Amino acid sequence: MQLRCFVFFIAFVLINASKKRYDGNLLLSVIPSEEEHLEFLFDLESRSEISIWNEIRRNGSVHVMLDKIKQAQLTPLFQSRHMEPTVLINDVQTLFDDEERTLRVQARDGFPRSIVDTFYTYEQYSSWLNQMAAAYPNLAQLMSIGKTYENRNIWLIKLTANSGKPKKTILFDFGIHAREWISPSTGGYLINEFLTKYAAGGDAKTILDNWELHIIPILNPDGYAYTHSRDRMWRKNRKPNGVCTGVDLNRNFGYKWNTGGSSGDPCSDTYHGGSAMSENEAKALENYATGKPWTTYLTFHSYGQWWFTNWGYSKEDPPSYQLLKQKAQIGANAIQSVHGRKYTIGSSSQLLYVASGGSEDWTRGVLGIIYSYCLELPPTGSPGFVVPTSEIKKTGSETYTGMVAYLKSF
Repeated sequence: MQLRCFVFFIAFVLINASKKRYDGNLLLSVIPSEEEHLEFLFDLESRSEISIWNEIRRNGSVHVMLDKIKQAQLTPLFQSRHMEPTVLINDVQTLFDDEERTLRVQARDGFPRSIVDTFYTYEQYSSWLNQMAAAYPNLAQLMSIGKTYENRNIWLIKLTANSGKPKKTILFDFGIHAREWISPSTGGYLINEFLTKYAAGGDAKTILDNWELHIIPILNPDGYAYTHSRDRMWRKNRKPNGVCTGVDLNRNFGYKWNTGGSSGDPCSDTYHGGSAMSENEAKALENYATGKPWTTYLTFHSYGQWWFTNWGYSKEDPPSYQLLKQKAQIGANAIQSVHGRKYTIGSSSQLLYVASGGSEDWTRGVLGIIYSYCLELPPTGSPGFVVPTSEIKKTGSETYTGMVAYLKSF
């Protein structure tokens, strides 16, 4: 065991020694209050002048990462537009260094650690899923629903009990954007909670006796692996696109694809791909989900504490909009009851901006799943993507409570 831990620790150090560094980058808060401000931010991002971390909201704090060399040029431009630029983090590399240091200590202390205690790599996560499926054969069934460009499995684990009752069905996916580590970790927390708590009765038994939970813990395995080995801030998948790499999977789904809020530039973080459903990951979800009688669908992102309904592609109200918000409020209220963290509910296009090609629009528009949502997990502010490992349990526990209440409402 000691030798295995030592070997893992050395491998961890060697892999992370080659990671892209962000020395000299800072995180700035700006507040866009006009349409021109939004267009200005999107233009800067399209030209790689800035990297936008959180969801853009009019009259809300938008977190942008930029090189300190560009600070002298961009800060006056933000000030002249009255966008109130404020430095949140003076050196973002310190965030990544601190995170890496924590993971290195955990790797040195012993492997494997619990899914709720540390951020697993793709390989660790895959091993854990297989262990859980083997440990709970009457409750869990693990399968690969497709392969990525780099030939990784896209795992799906189905959780349900042989209760003899008719089952409602839910499809969850996590980790569609690679750098959003709290998303796959929250998926792991839910899987762990439902399986380990079932025998004790209570909520876990109630849900698995009455529901089939179809969970894709990491929809973007290649991108997720890349954030652990090379670039912590990578967002897309890893399929080459000429001079650049990767497609934003949450702009690739084939309902109202490429109708706004995505980019045709292969180098952009929001590149929608060469055609709708062009990516292996989107096809895998499509092939698995099509033809099944889904009750509801939820996709989990980070960050910002939003519970988005469909539509993302249009500012028009989706059909049954009030029902969508009422059902979401049940889950959001339960989440808030745990740690007091509040989610804002509504259409992402109305609350923020139009973005087409999202999975929650596709599941509604093509599969006809009325209750299709996108959740943006905590936090609302800094440090954004780079949350401490203690956040896994905090976010996981409140999300589990919210999901139980949400599912019980059907």
